[in-house]
Amino acid sequence: MGFDLLNKLDVVVAICNRQTLAPSYSSSKFKAIIGECGEAIFNLFESKYQEFSREQVLAVTAQSPYAFTIQLKAERTRKTIKVTMSDYDEDQLMIVGQDITELKKLEYSLQAYASLMETQEKSLIKMAYTDSLTGIANRRAMFKRFNEYIQNQNQNQNQNQNNTKGSIAVIDIDHFKQFNDVYGHEFGDYVLKRFAEKVTLALDNDCYFARIGGEEFCVFSYTRNGAELTTLIDTVLDSIKCYEILTPEKNMTQLSFSAGIVENTTHGTTLDELLSNADKALYFAKATGRGQVISYSTDLLAKYNAKPMPKFREIKR
Repeated sequence: MGFDLLNKLDVVVAICNRQTLAPSYSSSKFKAIIGECGEAIFNLFESKYQEFSREQVLAVTAQSPYAFTIQLKAERTRKTIKVTMSDYDEDQLMIVGQDITELKKLEYSLQAYASLMETQEKSLIKMAYTDSLTGIANRRAMFKRFNEYIQNQNQNQNQNQNNTKGSIAVIDIDHFKQFNDVYGHEFGDYVLKRFAEKVTLALDNDCYFARIGGEEFCVFSYTRNGAELTTLIDTVLDSIKCYEILTPEKNMTQLSFSAGIVENTTHGTTLDELLSNADKALYFAKATGRGQVISYSTDLLAKYNAKPMPKFREIKR
């Protein structure tokens, strides 16, 4: 029957009575790890595997083996044994125990590694879409969120659902260069962080707020039209003007910003186009006195009696 070979191979196997589980043969490793008394085997399996029952043992057939996993302590080490019961003959079962301890260890290691990789991936994604100085979303994140919004809007249109336009505000801190020039870049960074905190608190869940470069920020409102977003940003501006910051010289200074507003589909269909037109409105807000919110239109020059300036970036900020 090859049982001597099984002993030499150190295989966990036994031939047992179907009714009592009393072994007519059991390998040395089976005896060492599981036992050799039928009632003891029953008790062991029942204690280690709650679903184990005599009824299930009696129902075992060649087409329907019975398998479960138990934890055992052998030679001062804890082992994981996968037990499989199958037909041997009409009155007997074959019980095979597969030591899967190392396999389980490998499985746990792979799970731990997968969990670590998932955590690192989430961390990298967060870093990729977060402004490292202020902790809010960055330019990349704003483009991602806007593209997701457009895709969702297109799906809603295909389903004949109401389509809200959404609007964008580009915000630029007034005279920010002076903070760096007079007090140093460390204070300038401090101003940016406090500014981001205050604006975040002043906005609601309808808005997505991001730093898109230097002292320039962007607010994307999912449902407001241009006029409604202008009203909101005006309110934010009022709250910012009331905020005072202590300078390194122990003096109090106040903040202000200028903003340009555009409406999706009315003033552009891509984020690049919308930001460009919002930047033009921001230019006029700066050129005509700062500390104000201006909506983009094609007749900005005539509307505000402003003289065109060659480059917005050359304005003293």
